[in-house]
Amino acid sequence: MSRIVLDLCSEILRLYYGDLVSSVGMYLLRKKASNIITISRSTNTDIHQTKEALCVLIQQNIVRFEQVKGGIIEYEAIAEEVLHRLQYSHYIHCAKKLYGDAAELLIEELLLQGQATLGETVEKTTCKLNESIASNNSSLPQISQNVVRDKVLTLIKARLIRRCENVLKNKEDKAIAIDPCPDPESLFLLPSSSEYESSTSKTKRSAEDDLTMPSKRIKIEGGIAECVKVEPGEHSSSEEYSNLWRVNVYQFHHHFKDQAIVSAVARTIDQKASEVMRTMLRLSETKSVPTDEESLELSFTEIFSAIPKDKMMSRETVDQYLKCLSENCHDFVTRVGESGGGMFRINFYKAVKAICISQIETVVLERFGSKALRIFHVLMVKKNVEQKQVEEQAMLSPKEAKELLYAMFAENFVSITELSKTPDHAPARTFYLFHVNIIQLARMLLEKCYQSMLNIKIKRDKFISENRRLLDKQERVETIIASLDAAGAIEQKEEVEQMVTPAEKSQLNKVSHATKQLEMSEVQLNDTIFIMETFLAYTLKPPPPKR
Repeated sequence: MSRIVLDLCSEILRLYYGDLVSSVGMYLLRKKASNIITISRSTNTDIHQTKEALCVLIQQNIVRFEQVKGGIIEYEAIAEEVLHRLQYSHYIHCAKKLYGDAAELLIEELLLQGQATLGETVEKTTCKLNESIASNNSSLPQISQNVVRDKVLTLIKARLIRRCENVLKNKEDKAIAIDPCPDPESLFLLPSSSEYESSTSKTKRSAEDDLTMPSKRIKIEGGIAECVKVEPGEHSSSEEYSNLWRVNVYQFHHHFKDQAIVSAVARTIDQKASEVMRTMLRLSETKSVPTDEESLELSFTEIFSAIPKDKMMSRETVDQYLKCLSENCHDFVTRVGESGGGMFRINFYKAVKAICISQIETVVLERFGSKALRIFHVLMVKKNVEQKQVEEQAMLSPKEAKELLYAMFAENFVSITELSKTPDHAPARTFYLFHVNIIQLARMLLEKCYQSMLNIKIKRDKFISENRRLLDKQERVETIIASLDAAGAIEQKEEVEQMVTPAEKSQLNKVSHATKQLEMSEVQLNDTIFIMETFLAYTLKPPPPKR
């Protein structure tokens, strides 16, 4: 793990959970597995504070634990779970776009809690929806919990939320490890009616506990950590599968990847071609594993039957678009047979690679200009090229080609392979072949994106902290104005508005504009980071286990 990734993880943990949790989390990210005594000593924190920080990290799915030799519990942090927080706004927006406001609030609540019971999640979501209706003075009726429960079932069937893994306990009822689930399908079992029971019908905890930890707590080395909610009379069922739920971020990533492929097809061909690709992706969802490089075979008849009727596409049109996708769209689709009108496969790896290359080409264009992009295209097509051949094929003067080529080489956008005629590697008797290493380039740009994301978060935090007094004043004034509007006091409202001077309004506008620009940059960076990470995940697969 690079220093930039560690710094970004540290900033994310600090912004979300504070300095204490950040220090414990960063120690585990740097040192990997460690026991609670070592963590406490190394981070200079009290043992009770260390336990509280570990509880938060376990609750948020960032830390896992297991019992090793000697009965010692070791904790290990997962950097990937920390980095997923960069995509939280995308998960929430995606849920709203697909399934509406109730799904949006459900996903938001589960992301906030990390792990939660369905009863508490449904109750809080219903309250938020009804509060929104009341604040808008809408005549709509109050939303019942049954409506939100139906939305929960929809999200489970779409695999956007899932159960948490069970926790293994010893004879003393102390948690000793998180049990890896042998059957992934059991994580998506539909909940029973008892799982929707809310804690409000039982003994109420304090409001602070309700925000930080759901129902039952299990002892961990004398501390407390959220693990399993056990209802009266349901102990046997809780041993089969967990009653806690969390967001399944990988299904969201699968959806984002499909959307990126559909958008790429729309840009390369047209909108109708993207509808054909969207249909193929929808059919392959139930027939393919998201990590596979290719989907299973889909017949022409199956694809044509699944296309929505309102698209008004004939068999001949669909056949032409499938031919275009398999021949003129970077091999996104491969024709593998003729039965059933033709058999087709989606090549996820080639599609993601083409999208990644287009992102890299955008960076080259912005950084070095259009002539450098011509050189980059030559190197991508011809693979290994000498400098003289680059000049000829890119149609540039020797001086321009040399300057741009070595400028890209200096920043590692271009690599060189040396082929010497003699063992002494004399320059006069050596061929220098330029080429592009896409994997190396993607990793480098991903690191730069992480660094940019870190800079954005630090800059925005600095803007807010420097203008905290002014922002608090604006918030108080807006609150007073809102109460006066409700009371109809127009004269007093004008007096309150004058509390913010013109100079302060100007400064507030500057802060607002700067933070909006930083937020837009963060959204665009998130898209680039996702594409780079997905491409590298397909390319840099771990080796198969030894037999």
